[in-house]
Amino acid sequence: MPQLRLFAELAGHDDRVWQVSWDKTGTRLATCSGDKSARVWAPVAGSSFFDAPGTAIAPSTGDSARTSASWQCLDTIDNAHKRTVRSVCFEPGSQTTLATASFDGTTAIWAQEDGSYECVATLEGHENEAKSVAWSPGGQLLATCGRDKSVWIWEATGEGDFDCISVLMEHTQDVKAVVWHPSQELLVSFSYDDSIRVWQDDDDDWYCAAVLSGHSSTVWGGAFSHDGRFLASVSDDRTVRIWAEQKKEAQSDGFYYRPEVSYQCVSVVPESVHARAIYSVAWSAPADGAPLGFVATGCGDNSVRVFSATGDDKVELELAAEVQNAHGLSDINCVQWNPQHPRWLATAGDDAIVRIWYLE
Repeated sequence: MPQLRLFAELAGHDDRVWQVSWDKTGTRLATCSGDKSARVWAPVAGSSFFDAPGTAIAPSTGDSARTSASWQCLDTIDNAHKRTVRSVCFEPGSQTTLATASFDGTTAIWAQEDGSYECVATLEGHENEAKSVAWSPGGQLLATCGRDKSVWIWEATGEGDFDCISVLMEHTQDVKAVVWHPSQELLVSFSYDDSIRVWQDDDDDWYCAAVLSGHSSTVWGGAFSHDGRFLASVSDDRTVRIWAEQKKEAQSDGFYYRPEVSYQCVSVVPESVHARAIYSVAWSAPADGAPLGFVATGCGDNSVRVFSATGDDKVELELAAEVQNAHGLSDINCVQWNPQHPRWLATAGDDAIVRIWYLE
């Protein structure tokens, strides 16, 4: 049976780590925290770390955590925001540009200049806490969401300028996360109102093209499969749901046809597998033993779980590996697979530590 082995720990944040984000090359990792900062890390040996990582280590406990010698912090963006930095992501085509979203209601764009990251734009508009930020596949659009029940879509106009092109207000509660389709300008949002909404553009008019219902409590987030055919979602109801897009005819309002999409739930990991709310899910590229990749979850029961995904129209998820107390007695807030090295997984928790694992 496969197992997750720990090869590096990244210590430096002074409060819980909310999210991690790999850059396109898989050699830089951005993190954000309740300590109001963001950090950028990299293995000392670059990409060769993933080919020869050395010896597996045991998780540290308490105040004993130190950054592993095989990794380094490239830059710390101290006081990036006035409150918790809840979300971070690299621009898809860049190692040197990233976005952060904060409980202070703002989203900041950072660009590396002379070795350090400088704020080149601040996006304001959310009435209160911004919960998530995500770049579109081409990097031209940026989506944010927040406690004010809204989803905002911003367009990069060059030289650090962004224009808000749409504000979407159809959720009835906090919007917890936003995720883009890997190859289409299709946006998905996940909410405290127990629903998932799919948004798409029709001649510069963004609208809700589908509502996915099935979870019985807060939906914390989701992740697309590598090819975009499937969407995984996780929830307070302790289930993982896999959705597949169904063909649907365009709908007419009497004047013109507006394209719509339809998703059907094709697989469910039952609530018996996870003991508490599932806060994060990530879907890897295809790998040996998992033609559709691996699905990882981070849970409030302090465990990281990995499922192998197989099948065609209907996805089968089989538990492949599990690490209990992966961050001690702390919730797991985020899991993210490396985009270039599909068996490498980064996790972040309430213990303020980031851990780098290998699935073997």
